[in-house]
Order: sequence, then C-alpha cells, then structure tokens
Amino acid sequence: MNKLVIGVHPNENTMREPNGDVPWTPEEIARVAAECADAGASLMHYHARTPEGGADHSAAAYAEIARRVRSRCDILLAPSMANAPGGTVEERLANVAGTAGDPVTRADFLVMDMGSANMDLFDPDAARFRTEDRVYVNGTATQRRLFRRARELALKPYLASFNVSWTRAILAHLEAGEFDEPGAVVFVLGGPEFTAAHPATAEGLRAQLAFLPPGRRIEWIVSAHRGDVLPVAEAAIGLGGHVAIGVGDHHYGELGHPSNAELVARVAELAARAGREVATPDEAREIFGLGPSGTGSARCSS
Repeated sequence: MNKLVIGVHPNENTMREPNGDVPWTPEEIARVAAECADAGASLMHYHARTPEGGADHSAAAYAEIARRVRSRCDILLAPSMANAPGGTVEERLANVAGTAGDPVTRADFLVMDMGSANMDLFDPDAARFRTEDRVYVNGTATQRRLFRRARELALKPYLASFNVSWTRAILAHLEAGEFDEPGAVVFVLGGPEFTAAHPATAEGLRAQLAFLPPGRRIEWIVSAHRGDVLPVAEAAIGLGGHVAIGVGDHHYGELGHPSNAELVARVAELAARAGREVATPDEAREIFGLGPSGTGSARCSS
C-alpha cells in the first residue's frame, strides 16, 4: 500500500469566526503551510485572499503565496483557479497560467471541478437554505478545454468529484485519453450544510469508490466540505486512499477549534495507529506521477 498523502485545506472562502487559524495573506498562508508540512502534510489546496478576507483572483497574489511557501517548505501546491462567477475558461485559468512560467511560482496541480452543482448552503438549525440561486457550471466543453490547458502548462489535473455522476465523467475523460494515469481524484464529501456532495460518512465514500474500475491507477483523496472528515479518514486510510483536512472546510468546534497543523497531526496519528506511513512531499510527487519540482525549495522552515 502506498504511503498516506495528507492534504491541507487551510482557508477556502472561510472567515475567521469562530476559528482564527484561517490564513488570508501570503505570509500567513506560508506560515500555515510550513506548520502543516512539519505535522505531516505533503499537499495544500488554497485560495488567495485579501487582508480583509475577500477573494483575490490575481496571478500576482498566487505568485507571492508560492514564493513564500517555497521559501519555507516543499509542500505540493494545488491552488484554486480564479473561479469568479461568469468567468470564461481563460479568465478562470489566469491566476494559474500567469504563474506557470517560473518554477518557483508555478503550481503542481490544476484543480478542476468535474461537474455542475447547486452550491447553496443549507442551515440545519433553521431548516432552510441560505440562498437559492448559486449554480456552479462546469460543462463538458469546459472540462475538455481545461484538460488541454493542463497539458500545455504541464500541470497535473487534480479532479474534484462531489458525487457519482462527476466520478463517471472523470472516468469517461480518462477513457478518452484526456489525462494520464495515475489520476489524482479528490472525493469532496459534504457536511449537513453542503448538500451538493455525498454525505461525509464512510457510506458516502464507499458509494464513490464503488465506481472506480479495477485495473486503473487512480490515487484518491477524501475531504469533507462544511463537515468533519475525521470519521471518514480512518476508513480511507485502511482502504489505501489519502486524506485532506483543514479549517477552511470545517471549524472543528467540537474539538475546541484546533489549528490546521493540529488537524494534520490528528490524521498522521490515525495513520500511525493503522500502521501506514505518511508520505513526504517527494514521495507524494512519486505517488501522483509528478516530476521533480526544480524549485530548490526548503524542506521545511516553520
């Protein structure tokens, strides 16, 4: 069984109340990345933010984050695209494409959502939706264009699936030869607020895994948006998958609002109890079929 890749989702589009360990500035994101690398993380998915916590879709912001992270550690970078509402494919790609020419600022992965979804959040306490019109569209033509651009930019597609229909689309694109094995697939499960995804339970994960064909090289990761991934993490570790966690997905108030690094350490502890070693960033590169970074980044300096 491969070593366990631990990913961290430190910020997403999350505010700092009630957990203050949501990094916004490039320096804050770099500090958290190094702390999480120390704790066992080898991959980070993140969003550039303004100092006030708003979205910053500029290539300059993503370049600055990469520079600062790579001056501290060699964690693999899977930044969000600039997914502003109504953006064209090239507008959404601008932040990643605009940093790809420099080995220090370029990403390792191109993060792609493999379907369309209603992104409205449900309020379980009030028993109502908070919004009712947030539709996220990723049609087949968009996906195919992104696969072509991933090849041109020499980035590994990092394929997000909320449900079985998205997973089937991933496998269809694989059959069509639009990306290479080993595939990197993140199963984004959903907490009570996020109804677009399979529930954040072992059953929700297994429903996804049932559609992975034997004989194909798929390295899969499980995360939980707006929910606790830890109850699922133990199953994923035992089944040979990987785990992503972070306060960007869930504040973990039930655990006393731990930091991102403390959450990564919890996953590493689960792996140790299961007898599975945790991958270094270099080992994660090999697992996902990436070449050497060529950045000369520090091993870790938190």
